[in-house]
Amino acid sequence: MTDKVFLLRAPEVWQALAAIDPVAVLAEELIGRTITRAEPARRGPGRLVPWSGPGCDEAAELVALDHPSGTALRVLPATSLRVAQSATLAALAARELLVPGGVTVAMLGVTGPVQEQLAVITRHVPDISHVALWVGGGPEAHPGAELLDHLDLSGIGHSVAPSAADAMFGANLVVAGGDGTCQPDLDEVSFKRLARGTVLVNATGLDLPLDGEVDQVYVDDLDLLSSVPARRVADTSYTEVTAEVTAEVTAEVTVAGDLGQLLTGREADRRRTNDIVLVELLGVEELNVELAYRICQAAQQRGLGVQILTDEE
Repeated sequence: MTDKVFLLRAPEVWQALAAIDPVAVLAEELIGRTITRAEPARRGPGRLVPWSGPGCDEAAELVALDHPSGTALRVLPATSLRVAQSATLAALAARELLVPGGVTVAMLGVTGPVQEQLAVITRHVPDISHVALWVGGGPEAHPGAELLDHLDLSGIGHSVAPSAADAMFGANLVVAGGDGTCQPDLDEVSFKRLARGTVLVNATGLDLPLDGEVDQVYVDDLDLLSSVPARRVADTSYTEVTAEVTAEVTAEVTVAGDLGQLLTGREADRRRTNDIVLVELLGVEELNVELAYRICQAAQQRGLGVQILTDEE
């Protein structure tokens, strides 16, 4: 008899995520990574492995959390985990980089994940007064009943914008995101009218059509720059400045640092109030083991998931 296997479907992943503080989870990991410079393969409790057993659907990529013996195996959709991670990193970046005051959010995405991403951001970014959604490359998205209830109870206004420009008008937090397989069509979108002080988070995994609109660039993890040589941000030089070494600026906009450095205070003095800041999330295709573990733990505590049979039973 093999260990029990439980399948978490997408709605159950989001229920479990709502029961934890994912920003705290990833912040703790980023701080530890910055301090120790741990290798990616050693991060997190266990590992995530592809799942092709019972419950596998050709339309959805599933992964299993390789777990300590004696505990039930948890299988969950990789797409949901990627979306949860990118939304959490976007919320973390916003909390670290937005200047104090009211927050107006523009969410540019695709129909499926945009609501889940927005739910994470509105739960974990304080002082949001309004959110505007724009969906590119798919049918128009309207907030679901649960998200609407959350926005209404939080006193957050909401609208569905007919264009990306309308969504971004007056916003000081702009998040562009997809789900790792489907991305919004942003090729013709202009970012030239971004308000001063805006934080622009790119979670699409692709370059945005930017042409000198940003003043500063941060990434989620500097170690990932070498893994995306074709990305524009990889051509932007970064040299760590210490008391002994002064970096020579070799590009118009250098990468100021990563989120772990912001969290540890090493780069905090570089944020200038009126700058337009771009945050490139380079790890949107990665699967975060620590976040998956916390989601599975919360799901187990709440009895979420369905038991699936294995060939060995």
